[in-house]
Amino acid sequence: MPVEPDGLASLSLTIALIVVLLAGAVWALRRLRPGAGSSGGDCAVIRALALGPRERLLVVRVGDRQLVVGVGAAGVSLLCELEQPLPQIPSINPTFAAAVGKAMKSWRDA
Repeated sequence: MPVEPDGLASLSLTIALIVVLLAGAVWALRRLRPGAGSSGGDCAVIRALALGPRERLLVVRVGDRQLVVGVGAAGVSLLCELEQPLPQIPSINPTFAAAVGKAMKSWRDA
């Protein structure tokens, strides 16, 4: 059975297009999934301070505890647990935060 060059090229392009579309869909689902990076739940980053190009100091809320964590190229280290929780930082622009929250809620409900 002879293979036509046009048919083989068309089939190859179709398969390549499907592979690219699947890879893009996987990337989009991982990147844009609802709830990714949300601060709701039991764990959230409360404060972050860059100490260098790859080093950070984080205050993380886990349940009702606040932990100070050092993050660097070598890994993550627990530095201490705060006895008194840090006070909330007032929102700079509450109307913007409300608009973003409303948009995220409508996106998640869709």
